[in-house]
Amino acid sequence: MKLANLVTAAVFAVFLAAPLGSLAVMGLDPAAEKAVSVVELTSAKLLMPDDRYRNDLSRRLVTNSPIGMDAIRVKNTMDFKVFGFVNTLQAISGEGGWLFYKPGFQNGACLSDRDISVGLARIEAMRALAGAVGTDFRVSVSPDKEVVYPERLGPAAEAAAGCKIRSSRRWRELAEASGSSVIDHLKVLGHRYTDDLLYFKTDTHWNELGKILSISQIAKIYLGEDLSAPSAPSSVVFRETDITKNILRVSYQEDYQSYRGFMSELDKISGDRLPSTLIVHDSFYGSAVPFLRGVFLNPKFLSFRATDFDAQVKAAFAERPGYVLVNSVERELFPRVLGRQISWARGVGAAILDVNASAARECAVSDAGKDSLRLKNMTELKAGDFEAGIDPQIYIKLPDQGRPCVRISFETTVRQKGSVFLPIQKPANQNGAYFEGFSLPLTDAPGPRDFGIILPEDFKGTVLRIDPIGANGRVSKLTIQTGSLPPLATAASQ
Repeated sequence: MKLANLVTAAVFAVFLAAPLGSLAVMGLDPAAEKAVSVVELTSAKLLMPDDRYRNDLSRRLVTNSPIGMDAIRVKNTMDFKVFGFVNTLQAISGEGGWLFYKPGFQNGACLSDRDISVGLARIEAMRALAGAVGTDFRVSVSPDKEVVYPERLGPAAEAAAGCKIRSSRRWRELAEASGSSVIDHLKVLGHRYTDDLLYFKTDTHWNELGKILSISQIAKIYLGEDLSAPSAPSSVVFRETDITKNILRVSYQEDYQSYRGFMSELDKISGDRLPSTLIVHDSFYGSAVPFLRGVFLNPKFLSFRATDFDAQVKAAFAERPGYVLVNSVERELFPRVLGRQISWARGVGAAILDVNASAARECAVSDAGKDSLRLKNMTELKAGDFEAGIDPQIYIKLPDQGRPCVRISFETTVRQKGSVFLPIQKPANQNGAYFEGFSLPLTDAPGPRDFGIILPEDFKGTVLRIDPIGANGRVSKLTIQTGSLPPLATAASQ
């Protein structure tokens, strides 16, 4: 073998061995993310024909090693500080040194009108069910940096962003047209109002001024108070920014203004602060805790990243707080509402269903009269037993007083999901008489099914629709009961 070939082979061997050797000698780099565990290294997945698991494990072993992390730091430092342009899986440069978080672009995909409409309506359904048990439920949105500063994207980041800016405008158009209750912080963060920066150039978050404007908006909505925006900065503060520190592994600090006088504005309204508040939040509100304490009295904070989030939010809702404010960064809003931490299946939505069902059990109910019921696509076999056809539906006229309650129970042999469609009451849900987004899920398990619900007073006298199963099956031992609880104001005075 020629000497050149031997040298090449040796260099290649060192190249392969160096990361693993440094990992064995020095352990994981302290800054490493998604560290490889012993369980993963001994998993049977390593022997599977599909090599994606092995490739991911190999990549993480190399990048999490001290040498691997040092290589990442050197490369990104050169890209960021020398060449002035970065493009990785997680970060991309915009104009003038600005950095943007690429996963927030959702691979350039557009939000469909259907997903937007369902998501917005689902928030209103959650607000209705929470309101029925005395909780003022609201969702607020912290806009992504590229939504506030689209002109800073530049050609490369704009191409990577794809449909992001168009989708952000579209969901806001639909929210505005429908009268959505969502609190949109973009309304006060449109930087046409100020020449001062509201977000960090190399971070995903707002700076102190962006934070102050957003919490002032919260104070206005909840307390009706107009807080004076800071007129002068106190000092210049430096901080390590998250895209450079957590993604690029580049040592870099960015300066921003610290504004004097705003805490004294909050002190003026301290006597009006709202008690019994749960705030579920992303890091945007996590960095604004002192300001939020100026609007809410001793609020309970729960991060989306909390361990056992679902269990914690369920326990917090079981205490029936007077106010619940859920803040989501914009890029996570619709994924969360349509299937994750704010959906009916888990987290916030599941907790609302649970506490509402618990309150409904306090309601005295009796069998609904036949004149208040209408069945569609259901053939009665004998009293309480039905053969359902395609799209069976039960329409129930709600009581004309108080907070209406409904309890329905039946048995079925089919594994099909049922749904409860709330009667559309508000412009936020104008998608026909009944709409997928303004509905609640029933279990799909065969056997006995039992469901109870209580609705706010403004639903009295309207018609609730229940689809017990999807189609074609037996619905047996059907019982429908209705009743009402006193209006909340009356109940509170008793």
